[in-house]
Amino acid sequence: MSTYANYSIRQFAAEDVAAYKRIRLEALATEPGMFGNSHAMEAAMPHQDWVNRIVHPEHARFGLYCNDELIGLTAIIINAENPAEAYMTQSYIRKAHRGKGLSAMLYDARIVWAKAKGVKLLTISHRKSNLASKAANQHYGFVYHHTESRTWPDGVTEDNIHYTLHI
Repeated sequence: MSTYANYSIRQFAAEDVAAYKRIRLEALATEPGMFGNSHAMEAAMPHQDWVNRIVHPEHARFGLYCNDELIGLTAIIINAENPAEAYMTQSYIRKAHRGKGLSAMLYDARIVWAKAKGVKLLTISHRKSNLASKAANQHYGFVYHHTESRTWPDGVTEDNIHYTLHI
């Protein structure tokens, strides 16, 4: 567990499924164009799918807390076809807590977890207009890999920019 002032981050466990689901659905509702899935799609997911996301040994989902309040989340998923690679995803911090450097906690938690799992290559992507994500990626040394056009869940077609980082 990492700590920054009153903030901490920890990996979700099976007993955290309700909290994870709440913050994930909040993220999708609050920022509908920043994620690959829609709120409607994930809100309709069966309970077991939420549990599986948390307990899957090749996935990790982390909660970001201010004191005991869950204010953000992030995830990392190992590539099933190549376990030396993982995809960093699902980052969200409530607006009231943004601009405090907390994304570093999200990155650090995922990188530490990936190294412990033997991952050698991380991939991350963002919507072209998500400049905060771009800045965080570049701060951590991610290198541009490729761009693809994408229609996001909010209906807007905009580039999805992919980056990689060797760890």
